[in-house]
Amino acid sequence: ANFYIKLNFDVMECIFCHKDSSSSKSIEHIIPESLGNKHHVLLAGYVCDECNHYFAIKIEKELLAQPYFISMRFRNEILTKKGKLVKEKMIFPDALKSCEVTMQTTNDGLIASLEDKELYRLIKSGKTRTMIAPYIPAPESPNTIMSRFLTKCAYEYFLYNMGEDKYNLCVQELLGSEVDILKDLREYARYGKGKYWQYNQRRIYSEGDCFFNQNENSIYEILHEMKFFVKEYKRYPNGYVEAEIYFIMSIAGIEYAICISDPDISEYQKWLEEYEGDSPLTDDAETFSFALSDMNPILIKKDDNRIY
Repeated sequence: ANFYIKLNFDVMECIFCHKDSSSSKSIEHIIPESLGNKHHVLLAGYVCDECNHYFAIKIEKELLAQPYFISMRFRNEILTKKGKLVKEKMIFPDALKSCEVTMQTTNDGLIASLEDKELYRLIKSGKTRTMIAPYIPAPESPNTIMSRFLTKCAYEYFLYNMGEDKYNLCVQELLGSEVDILKDLREYARYGKGKYWQYNQRRIYSEGDCFFNQNENSIYEILHEMKFFVKEYKRYPNGYVEAEIYFIMSIAGIEYAICISDPDISEYQKWLEEYEGDSPLTDDAETFSFALSDMNPILIKKDDNRIY
């Protein structure tokens, strides 16, 4: 006997709430635009307007408001969604004052901008010459907002990784309301349900490190990258495969890893010990070229004792 499955592509279904999202207009960024992401996006309808708004306000906005992300975006001059520089509160010890400042690299060097007229006069007259910034090397961990952000990214990347021509089929057969193979991951990301989803966090290269890719014959800085990593799998006689899959993402040199099917991260940590800290994100075609942190001292170097 032959069995047929009718796939209905006329009505779109949000991958998070499973409601009709056919009229939704939001384009979902897997990593926020405010962290420099312009390319890793899901087309309108795959994440409905309501879920898109929820993640933007309840997860991403709170994440970006954490001290590390303010500091990282400030020193890397990552613009906001509206194209503005991020402000960081600086201390001016000579004037016994603090003030929000923006910094921008120009041909004439780093230029600081501030709105405090009294401080401006003191700086111009040479009465205050020192400005102190907080030096925050990594997000606080464990961190529930970061945990939910990572599960949200992993769930969306599962669809993105399938390729745009297979989006509808993936939703119908894997992420839709009828099957929902990553239900625990989805419900934790969208609703905060279930156990706390553990993740592993570590710095794997410095902010501002630039790499040469021999396949592409180009030099570039990696702001963020992501992939799925299959630690091990079992193949059964009936053809089914059981795999242990991890979502690995790096932002500004810090690697974050979660298991997509289980809140426990201990097996990945064992793998790191076994392979002496290698990263699944390592690309054999890439070699370190130079570090922007050697030219700009406000960037964090991986081997800089100050970060400890």
